[in-house]
Amino acid sequence: MRDYHIPVMLKQCIDFIAPKPGGIYVDATIGGGGHSLGLLESCPDIHLIGFDQDSEALLEAHKTLFPYQDRVELIQANFSRMRTELAFRQIKTVSGILFDLGVSSHQLETPERGFSFDLDSPLDMRMDQSSDLTAEIVLNELSQKALTRIFYDYGEELNASRIAGKIVKIREEQPFKTTGDLVKVIESVVGKGTKASLKTKARIFQALRIYVNQELEILEQALKDAINIIEPGGRIVVLSYHSLEDRIVKNVFRSAAEGEEQTSEASFLNSTKKRKLQLLTRKPLQADDEEINNNPHSRSVKLRAAEKI
Repeated sequence: MRDYHIPVMLKQCIDFIAPKPGGIYVDATIGGGGHSLGLLESCPDIHLIGFDQDSEALLEAHKTLFPYQDRVELIQANFSRMRTELAFRQIKTVSGILFDLGVSSHQLETPERGFSFDLDSPLDMRMDQSSDLTAEIVLNELSQKALTRIFYDYGEELNASRIAGKIVKIREEQPFKTTGDLVKVIESVVGKGTKASLKTKARIFQALRIYVNQELEILEQALKDAINIIEPGGRIVVLSYHSLEDRIVKNVFRSAAEGEEQTSEASFLNSTKKRKLQLLTRKPLQADDEEINNNPHSRSVKLRAAEKI
């Protein structure tokens, strides 16, 4: 049986997190548990807390991490609730936090989830299966202007307006039900079987997934929460897979590394900047050729890491 998901840049993640005995570590997107297993194997005497909003992922993580079950706690929640859930457990600080922002191989290859344009499946795209908003609702109910904004802002797709217009026109006759319906519209605008067509499909599906799951809206605040939760000397590692995510990570890390202005009440001359992070990666790291060959999912990954001051 194929692995649920092959962890991306596993060695680099472990090296940057540098787990120490007795520490509390958070896997903010535990998925199938591959990264968490690596952390536990490298340093068994840690406590690990894993978050994921996908119930199927948590079931797989439970199987993967079963040998360490006495040191693992799994929480079904989006990482936007990380600070709240930790506070509820009276955990004020942690030693390290890992974010892997990618869609798992399992999610992409499970037809009914609707994440892949290679499989004709229901237009779902929800990470959390209990949420109400689906890609089908978005495509059938939002205005042309709203769809254009989604495709352009979240997919950086130059044909956003033309594709949105075609969707609105077609749904007047027949509502969108499957990913195949959407693929036909995209191909009718940008053509079929070309590299440009493939990239457009990837961008449109990415945009819908981001919108349905509010991925960018919650990421910035979650990163800021992580910076506040992490203890001095603790580390945050983030794996992102497209430029929109990486830009948010870069800006949040850079802002915390440069520091916020702290001005004395006595005199503006005494203003200083309070730095929270030390950047461990000035530029993002990427997977090497060997890993990309073994795991094509790693092709677009960018790793950024920082340490709490």
